[in-house]
Amino acid sequence: MNRLVLIGFLVIFLSGCMQDEPVDIGVQTTQPQRNYPGEAYRSYHPLSFVMRPDPVSISRMPELPDDAPWKHVPKHKIQRYAELISTLEMFRDQSIVLDLNEPVSRKYLKSFVENGPFKSMITLSSESYFHFQLDNDIFNYTDRFFTSGLRVDLIVPAFRYNPLNFLMIPYWGSGINYYGICVVQNIYTPSTTRTGGILLKDRPYAGYLYVGSYKITNDLSKRIRFSSEFQIGIIGPSSFGGALQIAFHSSTPQNHPPLGWEYQIQDDLLLNYKAEVEKGILSTRYLESNLHVTGILGTVYTNISGGIYLRTGLFNPYFRNLFLSKWSLNKKRGDRNFQCYFFIDLGGRFVGYDATLEGGVFNRTSIYTLPSGDMNRLLLLGSAGLTITHGGIQIKGEQFLLSPEFKNGWWHKWLSISLTYSF
Repeated sequence: MNRLVLIGFLVIFLSGCMQDEPVDIGVQTTQPQRNYPGEAYRSYHPLSFVMRPDPVSISRMPELPDDAPWKHVPKHKIQRYAELISTLEMFRDQSIVLDLNEPVSRKYLKSFVENGPFKSMITLSSESYFHFQLDNDIFNYTDRFFTSGLRVDLIVPAFRYNPLNFLMIPYWGSGINYYGICVVQNIYTPSTTRTGGILLKDRPYAGYLYVGSYKITNDLSKRIRFSSEFQIGIIGPSSFGGALQIAFHSSTPQNHPPLGWEYQIQDDLLLNYKAEVEKGILSTRYLESNLHVTGILGTVYTNISGGIYLRTGLFNPYFRNLFLSKWSLNKKRGDRNFQCYFFIDLGGRFVGYDATLEGGVFNRTSIYTLPSGDMNRLLLLGSAGLTITHGGIQIKGEQFLLSPEFKNGWWHKWLSISLTYSF
């Protein structure tokens, strides 16, 4: 019999939901008897104890019929079922939710009965975040290459029900999960937008738009953050990158409309998968450092990158949350309500494919693309910035610097400004 079904049956019997006269089987518990108001609806899910409508004692269970398939369950396993219920009661009282999307959490429930508590489990964060980010090189008085980016994120516990979560990579340790979705639009131009026609040996016009679904796992004890993301969208005119830049330039005084968008990378499918791991290597009161590795495989980007992140100032532990929490949670945890720190991130990237330069994978009708031989496959990428956080509000400014992406290209820099709100 499936173990989870067996757990469900025994939870019901241990809850005293049968009408037969209960008998004492000698199971002892240190937990006091509790009352559980609620509807009479019962579920065979292991967490059905939260719906019990009647006062019961987990040390009492009804006499089972001789033909019951669970009649001969060893008493030590019944004891563990009682311990499991007690543990789940503790989770409920402390508002801890097991993330049953994770195999390690499901294994925790099964192993508890077979062998006692499993050492690892993953819970679901109750925190929610809204994030808005604007990237643009106008702050550096340029208008070329990666010239504009917009990103909006929403992270809420309800996204654990997202049907795309089966695509997320499981984490096999203890941790806290965050589920989110994002909408991203990025725009690329050649070295100048004042010259019409095709600029040979230069970057082509390109823009893409995608929706991403992702999961982030924080493991505070091991100082690890693991994230995976599925991205789906479009590259080409239908991403409205060109239309947005033309509209912006046309409405801005002392600006000129960009010339050459008619030669941009043509419409094609954007389908990417991204995974990232960060590992803390140094943590003191005023200084932290992490190593990070990121890989992307897809129709627009295929690359792998890595680097080192360093920050100094006033901050809470890096892997505690997603950089900030609302005031009430900071007070409960004894964390700082005000954070202010400088950071620097230095790394490199190996590029396998870049559709914003080489054209789409499926649609090869783009009028102009860069030949594969003109690509620089090894890039240097660095950034530095300042983050200020008060309670559940964070403002961050970050300056990026990227080495030339193609032969005869230039170093490029842009500024990113973001606002994050925790609720």
